[in-house]
Amino acid sequence: MRKLRLMFVITALMWVFGVVTLPLIPDPAPIHWNAAGEVDGFGSPWLVAFLPPACATLIAVLAPLLPRIDPRGRGYVAFAPTYALIMNSLILFFAALHLMTVGVAIGWPISVPRLLSVSAALLIVVLGNELGRVTPNHFVGIRTPWTLADSEVWRITHRVGARLFVVAGLVAALFSLVVPEEWLWATSVPLIVVPALATIPYSYLVWRRLHRTDLSQGENQ
Repeated sequence: MRKLRLMFVITALMWVFGVVTLPLIPDPAPIHWNAAGEVDGFGSPWLVAFLPPACATLIAVLAPLLPRIDPRGRGYVAFAPTYALIMNSLILFFAALHLMTVGVAIGWPISVPRLLSVSAALLIVVLGNELGRVTPNHFVGIRTPWTLADSEVWRITHRVGARLFVVAGLVAALFSLVVPEEWLWATSVPLIVVPALATIPYSYLVWRRLHRTDLSQGENQ
């Protein structure tokens, strides 16, 4: 997939950034922040410099591999541009995380919790905007027993899930910009997680509605 090339370029730049900034990162370096936005964990500068590029590398390796090992691999052709956008967006998210953590370690005046919350919310918006274009597969999308069992359940669930993701992401991004840092996780995380989890029982309800006749016949036998 040619459109996946961007992720390899970004990943390579992340490794270069890590190598260049490693001598500037203090030891120990901040690696964790509490709900109030205060640093409450420290670790090796190597972790700060190279963990995000390592995660990005894993995604970059898996991205072209997943369609090849998925039993429904041919279906990826139908949403190839969407698949590339999703994977590239994930890499960009890790690149943003890399910039934040290295930046704050070397003294940039930034708020990692706030920027991380905004970045995660915008990632959810991007994923939601593309979710409706994803066709049935085993690795990308809302994969429940009911969506995987019925293409119509998959279609309906992803259509509704896409709207939930976009709205939740936009609201979470807004909250992330205005609420105090000590309330960031208590507001933005539920706004993102709850709509995502809601798609699981929703897919079951859709499956049950579409297969009501079959279920009734099975109970009568």
